[in-house]
Amino acid sequence: MTSRRVIVHIGAQKTGSTSLHRFLSRNRDALASRIDVRVPVKGSLTREVGRTATLYSMYPARHKDSLVALIQQLKADLVGGETVCIVSHENIAGAMMGRGDVRDLFPCVQEIIHLFNTHLAPIVPEYVLYTREMASWKRSVHNQAVKSDGYVGTLETFLKETTDSRDWQDVRQSLEASVGAQRLRVFAVEDETTPERPGRQLLRFAGMTDAEIDALEPLAGRSNQSLNSGALEFMRQLNELALEQPARKKLAELIKDNQSLFADGVTPPREA
Repeated sequence: MTSRRVIVHIGAQKTGSTSLHRFLSRNRDALASRIDVRVPVKGSLTREVGRTATLYSMYPARHKDSLVALIQQLKADLVGGETVCIVSHENIAGAMMGRGDVRDLFPCVQEIIHLFNTHLAPIVPEYVLYTREMASWKRSVHNQAVKSDGYVGTLETFLKETTDSRDWQDVRQSLEASVGAQRLRVFAVEDETTPERPGRQLLRFAGMTDAEIDALEPLAGRSNQSLNSGALEFMRQLNELALEQPARKKLAELIKDNQSLFADGVTPPREA
């Protein structure tokens, strides 16, 4: 059995993961002697693992072999290392509510983690999940689903569709059933006290002291912020037009970068 310690941060989305990845990447050199950072930068194996975990959660039979192959590739890449490794991707838990037909809270996370346990062996990973107060999280998820996943419903519709979704405690119990309580940590994003140095609870779990974390270069500004109400409504109605993905992506970027142009009540042109 390998003695290397591997921590898999599985998300969740809208709990500060993007800021965490920016922070870890900014301090990669400073962390190198202590922590091997694996975040989803372009072209990385971690990015493909997260993307495929999402697809598996929506279409298991179609994407299981691909996910297994990527996890095995990750294992080959990790074996032999000596530093603590953090593998972090917010989509490892699966597709977010509002994507496709998903309206429950990570219904396939237990199956995904079973695949990690099986195909990372003999590595015995630990897992970290960040949570957020549910009402606030759902509002943020709706905003993200409209912005990135083409969701067409209003917030009211989204909340009705997800009324019966399970909660964070249900997810925790399903994960503990898979890996045991000793290999799982669940942290609340509300307990992150230094937004310029996100992921403090994760880094403490990885063995760093507060003094060491405070010595890292802080972030300046937030990332992946929600659309304002006018831009969100414009984007939601734009989604109803079912544009081809390249055109929608360009328009989405324009809306995101020019939110001040979109006041409440502004609507996109409709098809004749």
